[in-house]
Amino acid sequence: MASTYGFKSPKLSILGERFSIGQEVMFEYQKEMHLGMIKNKLSNSVVVKIVKSETETLIDFITVIRYTDLIEPQTEF
Repeated sequence: MASTYGFKSPKLSILGERFSIGQEVMFEYQKEMHLGMIKNKLSNSVVVKIVKSETETLIDFITVIRYTDLIEPQTEF
């Protein structure tokens, strides 16, 4: 078995349980709405890759967003 050198997977907050890796979410970043895909879950936030954005330069940009700032998309962006 491989040694993890003390690494422990993060304990998710209650808000993080409703989201999953690969799920599309909406969020506000730099005062604009963006559609992104969850790449990794942390204890209080997620790593998100921006898929659709009002600003073309932010597409494929990766950022960290708190669970409380995520919105599950109900309609098309």
